Parts: sequence; structure tokens; C-alpha cells
Amino acid sequence: MRATKRGALLISAGLLLGACTAGVGGGAVRTVGPSAYAPLPPRVEVAVFTDADQIKEPYEVIGPISYTDPGKYEIVATGNAVEPLKARARALGGNGLIIDKSGPVKSGIVTTGIAVEARAIRLTGRTP
Repeated sequence: MRATKRGALLISAGLLLGACTAGVGGGAVRTVGPSAYAPLPPRVEVAVFTDADQIKEPYEVIGPISYTDPGKYEIVATGNAVEPLKARARALGGNGLIIDKSGPVKSGIVTTGIAVEARAIRLTGRTP
């Protein structure tokens, strides 16, 4: 009985530690769709949508992605996040992304950054 409790405690601690460190580094992503795709090369174009209703072809959500730029001594807009988000979508094998939410990040007196949340998608009717 004692060994079972110890084993359960160790498993719980491992799961908690894994959950706490999963987002460290900002580049961590997890797939949510049934398929895992190989990363796509940088030359592959990634379609950008601001709403799922804009997509007129079949697609699969691969996983959530995000980008944050505090904007050192400058004002950063959503457009500054597009290329990094495309790179993260490609890393998951995505050839599209849906920008779900973006907002300013105040990081200084004259500095306004940006935080963007999106979903990497695979447009299933297209060949990457």
C-alpha cells in the first residue's frame, strides 16, 4: 500500500513539473489535432486568417501558438507578429494560421509591445 502511494505521488509530481515547464521559452507548442505533421520548410507560404469564417476550404487545427514582443523603445503592431507566427505554424506542419486574439503590452513609458494568440492549422485541400 505504501509503495502505491509513493508511486502515485511521484507520478503526480512528474506531471505537475511537466505542466509547469511546458510553456517555458515561449516556443513550446502542443498539437491538438489527430495528426502530427512534419515541419514545413521556410519557403512554404502560410495563409493568415483573422477569423475561422474566412476559411472557405477544409482545415484541421494543429495547435495553439503565440507570440509576444515587448517592443524595446518602440511601438509594435500585430503586423510585427505575423512572420514569427508563420514560422511557428510551419514548425508544426501548418500551412495556415488563425489569429484569435491580440492586444497591446505596455512595457515602458514610450514602449508598447504586442501579444498575439493564434491557432496553427493545416489546410487539408492544399499540398504544402
